[in-house]
Amino acid sequence: MGFIVRKAAEEDALAIQHFVAKTGVAAVPVVADWTSFLIAENIKGDFAAVVRIQKVSNEAGLLRTLIVDPKKITNLFILEFLEAVLHYAEKEGVETLCLLASKEGVFLEQLGFEKADKNSLPEEVSALEDVKEHINKQLPVFIKK
Repeated sequence: MGFIVRKAAEEDALAIQHFVAKTGVAAVPVVADWTSFLIAENIKGDFAAVVRIQKVSNEAGLLRTLIVDPKKITNLFILEFLEAVLHYAEKEGVETLCLLASKEGVFLEQLGFEKADKNSLPEEVSALEDVKEHINKQLPVFIKK
């Protein structure tokens, strides 16, 4: 079954929240701008994955709330979805994209991400409170320039 990737609209807010809750993620994100999400959906409109691109500055962004429905996708799909996300971010002028991970992500290297330390992150990103907390917990951060 094929999927399309599209930018979310404000009207998608409830559907995104429902998808996040249905996939078992502990907390539904509190977001003011739901159009910062990209959605992968099938021809019936069923969500398979969502991700949020938070623009932190004109050139730097942070991938957030990457959530997939493992019942609907494959590992290859995740790579293809992230490639589409990276293409979109580049088109939007994001030159440096960071990602907070819960564990090592070997597949991220296939997409051009490198493991980063706090000194190699853009200042605007490393200044965010949740990024500081993530780093203090010694969890991995990835960067793509």
